[in-house]
Amino acid sequence: MMALAIAAITFTACEDVPEPYLTPTPSNGNTTQEEAIASGDGTLANPFNAVAATKAAKALGSGNVSEQMYYIKGKVASIATKDGVALNYDQGTYGNASFYISDDGTSTNQFYCYRVLYLGNKKWTQGSGDILKVGDEVIVCAKLTLYNNTPETQQNEGFLYSLNGKNEGGSTEETGTATGDGTLANPFNAVAATKAAKELGSGNVSEQMYYIKGKVASIATDRDGNVLNFNQGTYGNASFYISDDGTSTNQFYCYRVLYLGNKKWTQGAGDILKVGDEVIVCAKLTMYNTTPETQQNEGFLYSLNGVTTGGGDEPAPEPSEVKTVTVAEFNAAAESTDVWYQLTGTVKNLKDDDQYGNFDLEDATGSVYVYGLLSEKGGQKKKFKDLVAAKGIKNGSTITIIGNRGSYNDKIEVMNAYFVSIEGGGGGETPDTPTPSGSSELTNGDFETWADGLPTGWKSASTASSATLTQSTDAHGGSYSVNVNGKEGSNVRLACKEITLAAGTYVFAFYAKATTADPAQVRPGTVPVTDGSVGSYGYGDYATINNTGWTKVEHEFTLAAETTLCLVVMNPKKSNYSSGKDVLIDDATLTKK
Repeated sequence: MMALAIAAITFTACEDVPEPYLTPTPSNGNTTQEEAIASGDGTLANPFNAVAATKAAKALGSGNVSEQMYYIKGKVASIATKDGVALNYDQGTYGNASFYISDDGTSTNQFYCYRVLYLGNKKWTQGSGDILKVGDEVIVCAKLTLYNNTPETQQNEGFLYSLNGKNEGGSTEETGTATGDGTLANPFNAVAATKAAKELGSGNVSEQMYYIKGKVASIATDRDGNVLNFNQGTYGNASFYISDDGTSTNQFYCYRVLYLGNKKWTQGAGDILKVGDEVIVCAKLTMYNTTPETQQNEGFLYSLNGVTTGGGDEPAPEPSEVKTVTVAEFNAAAESTDVWYQLTGTVKNLKDDDQYGNFDLEDATGSVYVYGLLSEKGGQKKKFKDLVAAKGIKNGSTITIIGNRGSYNDKIEVMNAYFVSIEGGGGGETPDTPTPSGSSELTNGDFETWADGLPTGWKSASTASSATLTQSTDAHGGSYSVNVNGKEGSNVRLACKEITLAAGTYVFAFYAKATTADPAQVRPGTVPVTDGSVGSYGYGDYATINNTGWTKVEHEFTLAAETTLCLVVMNPKKSNYSSGKDVLIDDATLTKK
């Protein structure tokens, strides 16, 4: 059941995962003889042979997938086909291949390499179907699985590491030295960026932006050989590989990053970036399937051969000295990006479709225009709608911010603004934060208020609350989060007090973080409550979390009629996918669509 639930998780990815082809059944006399000799331990230094790979896949049990990647060495025995067509060097945009390998290139004791990418963990390109031939010696790096009764590589979780001795990197083993801490003063090198992305786990994205320094090893191209993609349509981003020395060894993939100053690459900018150029990239990290890379459209080129324009959405600077002033005092101050001011006022004229944090801040002394409230003090720049969702900012809210005194077209503005706190609300509504209808609302979603050792509003009268809760100072926002104590032998739940909601579609969202380096999961859901008795639990997908940053989890559900229920977060028992240990939850919200 757990494995099926995990398979349902949807991850943010660079490309769409293809619909599965019919898995071809071996028809060429494949045998697995008891006397066949298994060799290797699955490392790059000592790869599995086909017999050892078959044995390791069978040991997993039907339907299970290995957590780690293994190296398998052999000679190509045959190219898999479907309806007489090779599977599938260039089927649509998928660019993977399927083939059989064995020790001697015959069908005896062969192993099925299913849907693996090309050298360097890249797609097979146009015409590359002619590259792989029966008898070629290959090393494949992939996860293993037992699909029905067929031992094979897990689809889309492997690549061709070498072909007749040639390789283009893409190794999952750390063969280089990781340096840097990801700050501008001490950027990650490619190895450290790879390591940090892997630690996130497949499909997860880092909450913060990191700096990565290296030399351009190659410019990524599409299937037709076109550079990816300095000026493809309106996107204006670029994809390339970097490493310490500008070679393919220990390289890191910079995927869809913008140009200097966090701006689009312009017409002809494809000629600017060259192999060997020294760059610093500022971006969020992710692990897409087996590829560590920058999160698409969440990064930019901070410097190119020492030239930088700055001013992009790099991690927000920490003010060294802040002056608390009224709006009138701020308006009378000199324009400067070196002096920081703290202001408190009421939000006015916030547009319903605002994505950037532009509004008027008003106090008893006057009004000033805030240009771009995208940051939280001590945090990272983020989309304003995410800040709104976490803090509940709306017209009528009284908030405190920090910023510089600037101007545009002779209009005074608060520039480079930080969010500090919210003291109250009221007035109009902002999109993405509608108030749930019904007789009750979700309270204390930020877990800042506690009484008798429990967060206010987070103890149900029914059996929905089964977890032991403790207060934690490791918070996504504010000062506290809730620690949901795990049990290795059973599932436990955090549940809000019973609330009554009108018919409609809702989104329950929160931020989660593991407390240990072990893999962890949470699962959001709801349960109806009638006269103190719970009904059937309705859950969303499992979300895999880690202890290196906060992961946002969302669950959408629809009520056909007014319903009394509890919102729940399951901390599942120990499994291959979850530790059964404590997890942290913070900044929960409930919105009606």
